[in-house]
Amino acid sequence: MPDDIFQDALPPAQRTPRKRAFTERDRRTVHERLTDCAHNPDLYDLAEALPPPGRVGRRRAYPDVAFLFFLAARSVLASARRTAAHLEDPEIWKIFREGVRSELGAEAALLLPETGPTRSQWLHAQRRLRDHADDLWDLYRILALDQALEQGIFPKDETRSWSNPGRHQLIAADGTVLKSPTLARAHRSIDMRTGEIRYHRIDPASTPQREGGGNEAYGPKYVFFSARKDENYLSQVFLDSRYVPHQHPGGEAAIAVDGILDIMGRAPGCMGVLYDGAFQGTHRDAIARRGGLVINKQHKGNEPQFYETLRPGRCIHELWAANGRIAEKVSFADGTTELVPVPIRRLERRGTRTYRWYHVLEIPCRRGSHIRRLAVGTTSRAGERPPGESDEERGFHRAEHLIPEFTRTHQLVYPYRSDAESGHSQLDASLWNGRLISYGVEAQKLLTLGFVLAQNSTSRALHDEVSPLLSPTA
Repeated sequence: MPDDIFQDALPPAQRTPRKRAFTERDRRTVHERLTDCAHNPDLYDLAEALPPPGRVGRRRAYPDVAFLFFLAARSVLASARRTAAHLEDPEIWKIFREGVRSELGAEAALLLPETGPTRSQWLHAQRRLRDHADDLWDLYRILALDQALEQGIFPKDETRSWSNPGRHQLIAADGTVLKSPTLARAHRSIDMRTGEIRYHRIDPASTPQREGGGNEAYGPKYVFFSARKDENYLSQVFLDSRYVPHQHPGGEAAIAVDGILDIMGRAPGCMGVLYDGAFQGTHRDAIARRGGLVINKQHKGNEPQFYETLRPGRCIHELWAANGRIAEKVSFADGTTELVPVPIRRLERRGTRTYRWYHVLEIPCRRGSHIRRLAVGTTSRAGERPPGESDEERGFHRAEHLIPEFTRTHQLVYPYRSDAESGHSQLDASLWNGRLISYGVEAQKLLTLGFVLAQNSTSRALHDEVSPLLSPTA
């Protein structure tokens, strides 16, 4: 379809490889990553948001920011035991002291002990941080988005093309099941051969889950939201992470929609989201009404559905909805019929607070093409149209794809969703043996906060390294 704004999809043999080879420039040593964490200003903003210590009892040996650094370093080093062992080395602890000197001043750095906290001190502090995990996440969502805007993600004043959005203008989001810290699923088990009763520690947040491929996994589910401006491996900025309670109404997709709408509300330059098949019509509808694109694949089981018959003059054009777009039913001489996609000339967004989306179609005809504007993206509800004419009453789900799946634009844009998958791989690599090292939702929220802090610290450091520095003129 040469006149289609999204163009025809290319066969695999004609596609240009877009993967970039991993180079030495993409490597980051442990020392460099710990330095990135120590110099991240968000770490100190989070520490200031925590309540001050009480006047009763022994004075704390370490400030809150030291344990937040421990939390981020634990994601780099995979376990609390390894982190404590590294921070006991004065040379490693010096990294954090230099960060404190840079952010808080020399006096605050001099007040720090000569070595870092022990594992027992961390476990004691973790119990206090767990009580404020939600408050820390509420603040960090704002800080992470501010970092993304500083790095050129979601630019407000940049030209936007709704039919061809840029990578830095979209959220990449996906849910993942983290492996439970233990294989046990019951507090007690009985050896049927010997009769021995064994007691086990279990994770209260872990439940049997079904992943996208149909495989069963055991653990808690989280949805991660991220974005990046370029193709550098470590430039990704994580914007949010949300826990999906077991049997939550709407499941993963409902939690994801809430997170996406929150980000879009605070970032006017955000154009939409890349997601997998978990998003269906009701989820696309909610985001489209707020003015956002949803780019994903057509869910299975959505059969072609009759839309309407046009009779402009002596012509008759029978239109159907198939594969997320309008197609015309064409009859051939041998008696067979085929649904041929109708070329889309423009993708339009109209509205202010609540938005409406349209495909401007050019219907081919031997008597001259017909231009018709059809509503897409949002499904009209009862009361929004005359009685009996709303999509809800007709049983027609209009909220399908603003960018149809089998097009060249979809081939170019949808692969950016792999950013979400790479984030999950980085998270698994940051865990000891690929399993969670925390029990319970609150402790696991702290773990995901530490992971996001560590990743975003490196992203910020790389951005600062390549940003042009202003030099005084002669």
